[in-house]
Amino acid sequence: AAASPAAGGSQAPTSVDVLALAEGHLLRELLPLAERLAYDDSHREAEAATAIAAQLCAVLPASRLKRPLAWSAAVLRREAHLSTAVRKAFLATHLRLERASGTHRAGSLSVAKELHHLLGDNLKDEEPGERPEKLEMLEEGSANSVSATLLEAVEVELGELSQAYAHLSRVGEAARRPEADDKEAERAADALERALCDRYTQVVSVLRLLLKSQIEGSPAQGLLKLCTALFKQLDAVFKGVMAVDKGKKGASKRLEALLSHVCGETGVTLAMYGLLSFSTSSEDTAARVVREAKLVPALVFALEKFEATVVKLSKTSERDLLRFMKRTTARDFKIQAEEVANAIRRKEDKAEKEKEKEKGKGKKRKAAATPKGKGKKGKKKKKGGGSGGA
Repeated sequence: AAASPAAGGSQAPTSVDVLALAEGHLLRELLPLAERLAYDDSHREAEAATAIAAQLCAVLPASRLKRPLAWSAAVLRREAHLSTAVRKAFLATHLRLERASGTHRAGSLSVAKELHHLLGDNLKDEEPGERPEKLEMLEEGSANSVSATLLEAVEVELGELSQAYAHLSRVGEAARRPEADDKEAERAADALERALCDRYTQVVSVLRLLLKSQIEGSPAQGLLKLCTALFKQLDAVFKGVMAVDKGKKGASKRLEALLSHVCGETGVTLAMYGLLSFSTSSEDTAARVVREAKLVPALVFALEKFEATVVKLSKTSERDLLRFMKRTTARDFKIQAEEVANAIRRKEDKAEKEKEKEKGKGKKRKAAATPKGKGKKGKKKKKGGGSGGA
């Protein structure tokens, strides 16, 4: 209306005015409405309002997302009796805002710490202490289900990292051309590598905490798939180092630090084996064990391929990269998974036979306890029944 000639010829609003209007609408109406609906047990409506708010956030620039991000962070710290779907919607919005705002991705790490506390460590049997991040919206009963939302955010992050590495490769190739400005190209490549290593370190920290947790079912399978994707990407990164001057230059200090985060004493690989041990020792159906057993060979192959690349780079560069790695044997986990699946099948078959046996005994006892001529359904009444019949 303000832009139309009928409105007195007033000027059309600028893009800055539109963005300010959208941000104000988001902060004053949509986000408070979503929170109010959630607390009023109107969970479906709250999910819808959150989805609309997320769509609006997706088109706003990073500079306009600081206050919405602060709102979502505050909501996560409030205790509320909400459905699991609403908790996942609020968490997904917060993680999306954090990623879009371009800030340091501390929120995903905070959520991972809280979920690890709620789910419990899969290697240590200890009483839960004080909550590390005090994200009161997360609760023990829905922690396993909510972890899927964090895994979805990590999957998106890995997709962006794959694209970022492709860009880094192009910049590196341009820097090695004879006509390129060496110093300017080196600065650009160095800045990209720094950002790439920082983001990979963040992802590794999140995955490590989840791998150390008592996570089960579909989220556990999704976690193993993400680990496979991580090792494939890291293999490509270290192969890219080998492509430069036949690997003689070797990995940078940042890549060495990243390697330590992945394969060191407190790295993601040892935590991964901990989750595999926990999965094979937990009581569950044979079908679940078989599903996870199918994921293990792909995971082991990706890990061993990455380790082989690191070993090869260590030899060509004559720099000892193996000191950053804690190597273990992963093949045993595949064998254990198959053995556990067979054991569970045998246990299920035995339980089913015992159930059928008890059912048969129950029928015999019931037949023995029922007097003859009684207990038969559909028995016809005598004609002329009743006193004084005709």
